[in-house]
Amino acid sequence: MITIHEKTAQTFETLGLGALVPNSCIVTEELNGAYELELKLPYDDGGKWKRIERGRILYASTPRGMQPFRIYYVKPSMKEIAVNARHIFYDLLDNQCKPITHSGTAEAALTALQAAFAYPMPFSFDTDISITGTLTTGRMNPVQALLSDDDEATSFVKGYGGELLRDGFRVSLRAALGQDRGVSIRYGKNLVGLEVTEDESNVKTRIVCYGKNGSATLDSPRLGDYIYPKIYTLEDENKTLSEVQEEAQALLDGGCDIPSINIKVDFVALEKTVEYREYAVLEEVFLGDMVTVINTKMGFQKQAKVISYVWDCLLEQYNEVELGGFHPHACGIRYQWREKRFACVLCVHQCRFGYDTVTAALE
Repeated sequence: MITIHEKTAQTFETLGLGALVPNSCIVTEELNGAYELELKLPYDDGGKWKRIERGRILYASTPRGMQPFRIYYVKPSMKEIAVNARHIFYDLLDNQCKPITHSGTAEAALTALQAAFAYPMPFSFDTDISITGTLTTGRMNPVQALLSDDDEATSFVKGYGGELLRDGFRVSLRAALGQDRGVSIRYGKNLVGLEVTEDESNVKTRIVCYGKNGSATLDSPRLGDYIYPKIYTLEDENKTLSEVQEEAQALLDGGCDIPSINIKVDFVALEKTVEYREYAVLEEVFLGDMVTVINTKMGFQKQAKVISYVWDCLLEQYNEVELGGFHPHACGIRYQWREKRFACVLCVHQCRFGYDTVTAALE
């Protein structure tokens, strides 16, 4: 059930202004990125459609339970009203932080972030990150202070790492958002609704190590899988050769000799195919979870992370799940083409990067 609530609502135990019966309602979430809802509501004789207003809050199903989304875009047509809403987390875009300079624990950094708000907001912040680091920002909104990859600032995720859990008015920065639930998939076929990308541009099969007391070379057991050795230099004059070799071995153990993998599974397209059962296990995972991907043809297996999903709020099931490695665009924020310009999905202002920069990032 999808309910609509007044702009000032902070709890959602009641029906609020009432329940809605939309034609469709889809939630899309990306790891440390956009978290949006799109709804299409027909004109009903009872006038429920009149409750749709910018600023009001929709309460809808997601893989992790019911969540609030604030309406920011309304487009009526002859047959229905199209609505776009952002997770309530993005209310933080309206605030501004005074410049922050903090060194210490992650928990203290979040306390410093809240203390820098121009005005208080009903959000709580927590983290399970145990390392120390830095948070250094200029005047920016709290979302940027948390997530931005701006060279002129050290946002929380730059200083401490972390993956974002948005749960109502709770903002939690986790060392790892998901977990390994033992899910594995095998691929090797071209199926309708399955898009697999393998990229060997960053593969390393020979690592040349330089330390303060010498040099050495480590070869991957997959060296012969490629036409030429893919050489990578690892150098640190402040460490012994054995320490540098340990780092090189960790890279090999981590799969640097295997192509990066991105898999996008469209459940709507696959559901009527015989092979659907091979991928149905992905309906049991959550954003940030690790999935073991097995390629029997190439003879390897590798872990990939759930980096985005598309969720049908009415059927309460995934339409799409994407696995791969998370790589932010130029400014660490996802862009989309909207109304004849590139707009930052997080700040919904014109991007400060030029057209060529953003186009390159999107490619």
